[in-house]
Amino acid sequence: MDKERRTISIRLNDEEKSEPPETHKEESAAAEEKEFEWILPERRDSRKIIELKKRHIQKKAGAFYEKKSPRLPVGRKKKKHLVNKKPIITLQKKVVASAAFAIILGILFGFGLLMVFSGDSVATIDDGYEEVATTTTDLDLSLDFHVVQSGAYETEESAKEFQDKLKENGFPAAIFKGEKYYLFIGVSPSAEGQDALGAYYEGKGQDVYKKVWSIDGQKASVSDEMAGQMKEGKALLEKLTTLDLVALSDGKLKEAEMSDIKKEVEAWNESGSGRKEWDKIGGKELEQSLNSALEELEMYASDETVPSLWVAQQHLLDGMVAFQNVVERLK
Repeated sequence: MDKERRTISIRLNDEEKSEPPETHKEESAAAEEKEFEWILPERRDSRKIIELKKRHIQKKAGAFYEKKSPRLPVGRKKKKHLVNKKPIITLQKKVVASAAFAIILGILFGFGLLMVFSGDSVATIDDGYEEVATTTTDLDLSLDFHVVQSGAYETEESAKEFQDKLKENGFPAAIFKGEKYYLFIGVSPSAEGQDALGAYYEGKGQDVYKKVWSIDGQKASVSDEMAGQMKEGKALLEKLTTLDLVALSDGKLKEAEMSDIKKEVEAWNESGSGRKEWDKIGGKELEQSLNSALEELEMYASDETVPSLWVAQQHLLDGMVAFQNVVERLK
């Protein structure tokens, strides 16, 4: 910068003036021209010298500020870096991310194949119980009962109103949902027991209809373990209904029969205890109804109290409702 601002000094009449050589003022006085006539040639020469010096200075100034790389010998070219350092870091990150993604994807894919071919799900622990969902199977849980019907109603509220009246008079009554809301007041495993129940209600002045109530349990999808639980529950419902009708028909309940059915019910209770799947499908309601019916039959077997048999009828009707609800959830 200092070299570019440098000026050339010209002395004139002992006075120094800083002016570029190109801006010399022309003197109009003829006397001065004559007096300094001998300087004019020198001025011409000095101008050339000044011009050369100025160019030399400008050349040096340009070389000072514009640093040029030294020229290489002919035939040799400056080598360029083929790979930049920054792209190398980016490339490494991409490679690591791609590898991590491939590993995660492979784990998920392998886990999915394992689930498909093994047919089992991972065991989960909840509330102290560990359960493993096994393969499911289609099970036929269809069940037919001979029932005594009191009436059919368009709304559940109407059916509930007549149900309460029957219970107040000591009669069993349960609401079953179909095309309408049906009110059943007796259940039997056979047509003979149905006729006996119908005759009893007619003797009490009650209008009744006898029909077969079918629970469609075809293709009920349950796990292998729950399949056994549902089959046993269906068999116990039929056995307890049979024992109740035997007692209502003035029959005797044998002590051996009661002991066997009690053991079967207790084993069935233990099998379903703590199973989340059993609770989820409504198995607890069915379990409670069958246990209550068994208690009433045991009371009749020890004291021969007939009202216990009608209370057992109520629990068996409730058991039918619970069984039907379970089957519907499994379909």
